[in-house]
Amino acid sequence: MHKALIPFLALATIIPLLLAPPTSRADAAAVAPPADDETLIYVIREGRMLGAAIGHWIAINDKTVARLKSDKHAVIRAKAGLISLNLANSGVPVFSAAIDDRPGETVYLKWRLGDREMTELDEAAAAKFLRKTKPMKPIEAPLPNAEEVLVLINLSRLGFDLMQPAREAITPDDEHGVVTIFRQKEADKIDLGVWSEHGFVGTLGTNEAVSIAVPAGTHFFLAGNVGTTLLKAEVEAGKRYYAWLDYSKMLGRIRLTPVSLSQSGELQRWLKKTTQVELIPQVVTSRIREREEIVTDFLRLAVERANSGAADFTLLSSDDAYPQ
Repeated sequence: MHKALIPFLALATIIPLLLAPPTSRADAAAVAPPADDETLIYVIREGRMLGAAIGHWIAINDKTVARLKSDKHAVIRAKAGLISLNLANSGVPVFSAAIDDRPGETVYLKWRLGDREMTELDEAAAAKFLRKTKPMKPIEAPLPNAEEVLVLINLSRLGFDLMQPAREAITPDDEHGVVTIFRQKEADKIDLGVWSEHGFVGTLGTNEAVSIAVPAGTHFFLAGNVGTTLLKAEVEAGKRYYAWLDYSKMLGRIRLTPVSLSQSGELQRWLKKTTQVELIPQVVTSRIREREEIVTDFLRLAVERANSGAADFTLLSSDDAYPQ
């Protein structure tokens, strides 16, 4: 499966369609094949007793296009190009994937409640699951995808391999300060994206840290999972600043929390357990840049709201500065 999924195509023609339940490979083949500029996507939900009554929505880019329940499947015909697919329940994305640039292809995806990943199947394997599942009724018309930004904030969950161990330390100088954002081991296998108003900073797994040099002045940082968290950093040149990206196992909410000078002892213990990572420059493709633009636009609006007093943020101030 191509490692990528999610974009912003306001003009993307996305037509969810339901078909009579396939009972054989021939039945699946009877569905009109994708045109040269289309990608046909089957989303199959394998049944299980636990959570069988829980339903999900399927979205492509900025549109919600279908429902999905246990032991059911849906078929989505989308314009080929940048395709970000996500499943969501109660406003929370539970899975996302990128299906970029697969014109004229039929893609079969299988998922089961509780799985962190979807499995892409070949046609023969998909036929077995299509025989066991029933088609979903179509929705009357596409709806807005309220989870699009949350999906794009966490780019790695779309299947992109974006980070590598940092090759060299980033240090402050006469014009720049350095902001380091790190995670502890609060949750396994949950990657969280970190953003600044200038774009994507990186993805953090547990016990990982990312550093960024920024000019002296005020800067904002964003992360998201269930909702978003905003950090305002007042940076002085030649100083270091630290923020902990805290993840709540119970609710899935996150918070960018400043680390004050009074916590320097704890900070050193935390940092000893972390690995510094950095973005791999070669993997930042035009498709990732398209997604990046959507999130940075959202962040700029969030900054405007914060500056006007309409949005909350945590403050990383000059009082939190560590010497070089």
